[in-house]
Amino acid sequence: MKTVYRKSALSAFILFFAVLAGLFFFGRYPLSVNASAEDDKQYVYDNYGLFSEEDVNELTDACLKYREEAQADIIMITSNNLGGKAAIDYLEDFYDEKGFGYDEKFGSTVMMLVYIGEDRRNVTIHGYGKAEYYVNNDRIEHILDDLSPFLKEKKYKKAFVEFAKESAYYMNESEGVKEAPASNDPDSGNYYGESSYDGPSNYYGEEKESPFYNTLVQLGIALVIGAVSVAVMAFNSGGRMTVQGKDYMDGSNSGILESSDDYLRTTTTRVKKPTPQSDDGPRSSGGGGVSSGGHSHSGGSRDF
Repeated sequence: MKTVYRKSALSAFILFFAVLAGLFFFGRYPLSVNASAEDDKQYVYDNYGLFSEEDVNELTDACLKYREEAQADIIMITSNNLGGKAAIDYLEDFYDEKGFGYDEKFGSTVMMLVYIGEDRRNVTIHGYGKAEYYVNNDRIEHILDDLSPFLKEKKYKKAFVEFAKESAYYMNESEGVKEAPASNDPDSGNYYGESSYDGPSNYYGEEKESPFYNTLVQLGIALVIGAVSVAVMAFNSGGRMTVQGKDYMDGSNSGILESSDDYLRTTTTRVKKPTPQSDDGPRSSGGGGVSSGGHSHSGGSRDF
């Protein structure tokens, strides 16, 4: 009887742990499947062959990281042959063919194409879905400002990572954005990629341009404030002199004996003239439009 009881207890014990193991396994397995499916999705299309396999893997990791922050697909493309198409048409057809999107097909996506041909080198950026509004034409121009130095120096990998980072930043920055319907008239000023402009944004890296965000400047200001404070305290802590110069001066025998004005040197300081930037409206290279598949987008393009 005791033997039967022990076998039953052992069977129940094994069954209990089998159920626990099953719950643990099946609880984790769907996540593994989803992650695997997501990993199979291609984000980097190095058609030109600029990057090593390691570089492509690192760029893919950047796409996945900033994709989550942006809630939008981040797509990177290089090419030396656009098949006779303009860059804007090439990207539009690419989007129509692949159906990118974060949580749905033909959804929020930011794409960047670097074209390196015999006649020219060009970079083009498009924003689809929600990115049409948040990575609008104005913001794309600011992204291109930041990428141009890297591209000119052939630091393509760094340029693509910066593109992903700034795309994620703007997808989470609502200042200066309104999700207003666009006009299909290119001359309306309210065309695709333009309708969302609602004044200047908190542009990426803008705070870094202010000298007050510079550590050395902050340290210098702190030292000056400290020195002034110490000087004031030292002045107030000592006795004040009550005797003045006039107490030792004989007015009847004092006067100016001689004066001279000697030329020493001329000093000239050159200061770089700042480039004026208008705040009257958005900046745009006019890259917005609608693909042949009917998908509207923002855009901007620049040679480098």
